[in-house]
Parts: sequence; C-alpha cells; structure tokens
Amino acid sequence: MKQVEPADDERVASASKHWALRFVSNGIELGAFQSTLRRIERWDQWCAEWGVTARHYEELAEAAEERGQMLTAGESWVRAAMCWHFGKFVFMDDLAQQRAAHDQTVADFRRGMGSLDPPAERVEIPYGGSRLVGILRKPSGPEKPPVVVLIPGLDSVKEELQYTADHFLRRGMATLAIDGPGQGEAEYELPIEPAYELPVAAVVDWIETRDDLDSSRAGVYGISLGGYYALRAAAHEPRLKAVVANAGPYKFGDLWDQLPELTRQAFTQRCGAPNETDARVRAGLLTLENVDHVMCPTLVVFGKLDRIIPFTEAQRIARIDGVELVTYETGNHGVTDQAFESRTMMAGWMRRQLSAA
Repeated sequence: MKQVEPADDERVASASKHWALRFVSNGIELGAFQSTLRRIERWDQWCAEWGVTARHYEELAEAAEERGQMLTAGESWVRAAMCWHFGKFVFMDDLAQQRAAHDQTVADFRRGMGSLDPPAERVEIPYGGSRLVGILRKPSGPEKPPVVVLIPGLDSVKEELQYTADHFLRRGMATLAIDGPGQGEAEYELPIEPAYELPVAAVVDWIETRDDLDSSRAGVYGISLGGYYALRAAAHEPRLKAVVANAGPYKFGDLWDQLPELTRQAFTQRCGAPNETDARVRAGLLTLENVDHVMCPTLVVFGKLDRIIPFTEAQRIARIDGVELVTYETGNHGVTDQAFESRTMMAGWMRRQLSAA
C-alpha cells in the first residue's frame, strides 16, 4: 500500500471530524458518509471516492426508472447530485476532475428535481454580459407568494440549499436559490464579487418580471460567506423586506491566517487570484467596515462554537444599526448541529417579516 502523506492524512481526518453534520443536514445519508470516508486514505482520493458513492445512487435511479418508479428515481438522482457536489466542493488538487464532478452535480440534480415537493424549476437570470442560474420552487396555494432568495457560501451551491428551502416553502414562501459570482455554475466564469448587492439587484430585477412571484415581498437568506453577501444586500438593496445572515463574516480578510487550508485554497481559486498572497488581499475586500446600518429587518444567526467564522465576527456585525443577533451556545458553523431548530426559527422569522410587509 502506498505510504500515506501526513498532510493529506490531516485533511482527510479533518473532513471526517468536522463535516458529517453539514453533509447529513444537507442530503447525505450518515451511512453513505461513513462508508465513503472509510475508503479514503489520502486527500487526492476525495473527489473520486465521492464519485463512486454518487454512481451507486445513479444506478439506483436508472433501475427505478426501468421499473417505472419515477419518484424513487428522482430522489436517487438528487442524492447522487449531493455526493458529486461534496466530492468537488473544496477539492482543488485536480481542477479537471473537480469541474467534471460539478457538471455531474448539475446534470443529476436536473434529472431529479421534479421529485422535490414542491418541484423545482431551473431559471436563468441576466447579469451583466453573463447569466446566473437559479432553482425556483413555489409553495402550493398562494398564486403570488413572497419569495426568499437563497445565497450559498464559498463552497456551497444552489442545489445544496434545497434542504433549507423546504422550511421556507412549508411556510408559504417561494424560494430562489442562486449560484452567484464565484459559486456553482458561475464559479468557472465569474470571480467572487465583494459587492454582492450587485448580483442581488439583478435577481430582484428578474423577480419583478415574474407574474407568479410577489416582488414587493422579497427577502434574502445567506449561509457562511453567503451570510456576508446577504448583509451587503441588506445594507444596499432598498427593495428587500427582510434578510437572514447565517454565520457570515464581518471582514473575511481578518480571518485569513486562521482559516482551514482547504478554505483558503477554495477562495484563491474562486476569486480568480494567481496565488494565496493575492487572494489574501482580495479577501480583505469582503468587508462590512463601511456599513453602519441596514435598510430592512435583518437577523444574524451564529453558533458560538463556530470553528470557521469565529463568534467575534458576529459581535462586530451586531454593532450595525438595525441588526438582530440570535446565538446558539453550542452551535457550530451554520448551526448544522441544530439544523431543525435553527432553520425553523429562521424560516418563521422570515415569514413574519414578509407577511408584515
């Protein structure tokens, strides 16, 4: 057996220790997580072995289709997509392999998204000379529901956010999860945008063209670095009626030296920097230092035991006028250790704000 390199071993050990809660709360079966991790000895195996797990679900999907069991097939395609996603989400060692895994994430999810309840619609939103891809879902009942824009973080994508979207949908709100600059389908063409209010403005412009969504009652939810993006929108986009920011930083550059190595590598790639030295400078551009107030009700949610974005960042954000802070004493990054409790709380808060609007 090939000798295990210590650095690689450390990255795999860190993944095993810290990522299970996030994976399970966003669509990966615990058994699949455990069996996949048992096959991985070195970090360079990470993406390929998650592909093996994904292909198992693809085989289940194809067999179900042959039997005419379309719901089972769709659910299997979605699970396969999540496996491909978590194989590539911070895997920067082989960019060709990473891109192939992402393309498979998108393809498998498209085959299975009709099985979601309510089903999903793929949409494209003009943005500058390019476009942003979104996943739109609408609750049954209201003809013109309020809508919540869901913003991923540094290493998440619109497909991963559907497990959070379910809580908003069950409370009568439509959801529009997007891949913004540096995220998902846009990460290969558009670098990370510190002024994320610009893509949010384009998304709200698009919502205003729809006669099946109530653009006068639009909110935003963002997770991790998406929490920073959500706060930028809260401070600059007057059409928003409510914003929830989960685990976002105040100034990303201040955290650079303490960020996990995989996070630094992912940021370097997705911001378009040639090296980590330049990436550190670009990380400093993601800041709320010039924000002194928000333009709509804004909820900041944070776990005090967050090992990615420290709780001191929440304390800095809480000094912004108009921000309400909710903390979880034992919460991890994104509070995925208390996913049901935190997500239902955030969805209930958003429903109250948009109902009042």
